[in-house]
Amino acid sequence: MGMITRTLSRGTAMLLVCALVVTSAPAALAKPLTPETVHARILKRGIGNWVGVELLNGTAIVGRIVSVDQESFGMQLHNDPAITPVRYSDVVALHTGISNGAFWGLMIAGFAGVAAMAAIGIHEVHQHEQMPTLPTQPVFP
Repeated sequence: MGMITRTLSRGTAMLLVCALVVTSAPAALAKPLTPETVHARILKRGIGNWVGVELLNGTAIVGRIVSVDQESFGMQLHNDPAITPVRYSDVVALHTGISNGAFWGLMIAGFAGVAAMAAIGIHEVHQHEQMPTLPTQPVFP
């Protein structure tokens, strides 16, 4: 019972340390979106890819980019065959999804966490190899 308690407490401590390190990392301050920035990010995302957009009037739309112009871009919303034009100057926030670097960072952190938990478990098992054994013959009174 003590081995399980120690393993769980060490695992919990490791998760808390990881959570504190991740949350204390300085977050990049968001730069205000200019129409030029929005245009560049839409071009980088490319036609045919999904994007989420928050507009000045408070609406948020998600759709596939179907056309890109100098002043606006066209989106095809889910289950809507019509193309919705969006002006770059109307965009307040642009959500293009997780980047490749962030994806691989999360994957590496996940594998590292699994490896650390496995190392703790193996250490605990090898530390307590002298476990009590049960009698081979039943004892009758």
